[in-house]
Amino acid sequence: MNNLIVVNNPRDWPLAIPGVSVVPARAYLTDPAYGSEFQVRVFNLCKSYRYQTLGYYVSLLAEARGHKPLPRANTIEDLQSRNMVRLLTEGLDDLIQKSLATVKSEAFELDIYFGRSTASRYDSLSRQLFSLLQSPLPRADFQRRGQHRHIRSVRPIAASDIPPQHQEFAVHATTEYFMGRRRRSPKGWW
Repeated sequence: MNNLIVVNNPRDWPLAIPGVSVVPARAYLTDPAYGSEFQVRVFNLCKSYRYQTLGYYVSLLAEARGHKPLPRANTIEDLQSRNMVRLLTEGLDDLIQKSLATVKSEAFELDIYFGRSTASRYDSLSRQLFSLLQSPLPRADFQRRGQHRHIRSVRPIAASDIPPQHQEFAVHATTEYFMGRRRRSPKGWW
């Protein structure tokens, strides 16, 4: 199966992943060669998934071509709705409270790279959110109300917005995902 990472600009994903092609979104949308390929997994890492953006159309066209996009078009629509995100994740309340119990700030962002977090203490929550939301690089925003935390929103992390200190980890997590391995964080990742 061919694996494509689709980004707005290939410079946005300067990270090398073995066996994965990086494709500009406009090329994926307009080049007929991509339409003739079968058994393709499309990992949409565009800057935005909003309606009528390149990211939205990449997932929509991938589905129409019979490719397997991540995220799917209906997932993109679900992520736009705070109510839908809350509905999808309401079964994670205990895990959210347990995982974020030591966080002192009112607001907290969790960057997730194919189901993994740079902080291993959030790996279980990251895996569950990735499994439920089916978005390759989501950023989950949590808010505290009293002693209770809830998900305020989820939005994609654009490939170009991966912090430099997370890039090596992002390559590792992405590579493991493509190779079908789901392991604990290697030593040295905090």
